[in-house]
Order: sequence, then structure tokens, then C-alpha cells
Amino acid sequence: MLCDAMDGRSARALGVSGDFGKELDSLSDCVSFGAAAAFLMYNYTLHTLGWIGVIPVLIYSALGGIRLARFNINTDTVHGYFQGMPIPNGGCLFATYVLSGVHLPAPLIAVIVILVGYDLVSKIHHPDFKGQSADMLHKSALFITLAAGAAMCVYDWHLAITLPFALYIVYGLLNTAMNGKLI
Repeated sequence: MLCDAMDGRSARALGVSGDFGKELDSLSDCVSFGAAAAFLMYNYTLHTLGWIGVIPVLIYSALGGIRLARFNINTDTVHGYFQGMPIPNGGCLFATYVLSGVHLPAPLIAVIVILVGYDLVSKIHHPDFKGQSADMLHKSALFITLAAGAAMCVYDWHLAITLPFALYIVYGLLNTAMNGKLI
């Protein structure tokens, strides 16, 4: 994730950025945080569902590609948030879940993988942490998000490693709802 965050900045600083590099970066993200992350979830848990476990993997991977394509063609400049969750967050959520060693039921994981995939292409606003947001950031959404994080740790403290990525999803959903922008 660190390398993903630095590649674009490095290219701009060196004066070698361009459309070709942007497309290659998206392809890399699609493979690293999309297909590879989904395959990781299949190997860790979803394989126990047999061929049905492949369905969430394909859905997440396809939605990841759609999200990146939409991001690349969207010429509207919106400051303060991403529309739909950035794919690195989903990939990191899945990787940290596997690292946690926790084994939630495979049907629940299948639903989570599909919902995280949906968030990639949703209209949910996730903060980009690059300055002032175009959306109001609600403190109550932050408190509810932190309470959800505490509940996750009470359920199984091993899940603490997933918190930055899981809570980013929860906060984006709650804050968007409180701004009245969910359909």
C-alpha cells in the first residue's frame, strides 16, 4: 500500500507522469488489490463453499475493475472524498483479515466480500484525507465508528489489525448517510 501511495507522487516529482502510467497504475491496483485479494479470501475461507465460493471472488474482482475504470474516466474534480471505496482499502482489509488468523463462517465472508465489492462502485463518500472535504464530517459518525471498532475487538481482539480498513468503510457509510446522500 505504501508503494501504491508513492508511485504517482514519484512520477509527478520526476516529471514522468502521464496517461499511460495512470492506466498501468490502475491495472496494477486491479491485480494487487482486486484479483489477488479476492483469491486470498478464496484460499483462506471461501474454498470451503466449493464452486459457490468462486462467485464472490469474481464479483469483487469485476467490481474492482469497474471502480478503477470509472475513476480513470471521471473528469469531475471533487475535493475531500472518493466516490466509492478505493480498491487498496478492500485489498488491505482482506489481507489483514487473513493475517489476523480469525475464521468467520464462510457464508458470512462471502457476503462481506460482495458488500465490500459493492462499496467499490457505490456512491458512498469516503474521505480522501487530502484536505478540506466537500462533505460535512460528522463527529457522531466517528463515535459510532469507534464503537463498532471496540465491538470488533471485544468479539475477537485479533481483528484489531483490520480496524483501519474496516472502520474506513463504516465511517464512509455512516457519514454519507448523515449527509443525506445515500439512496
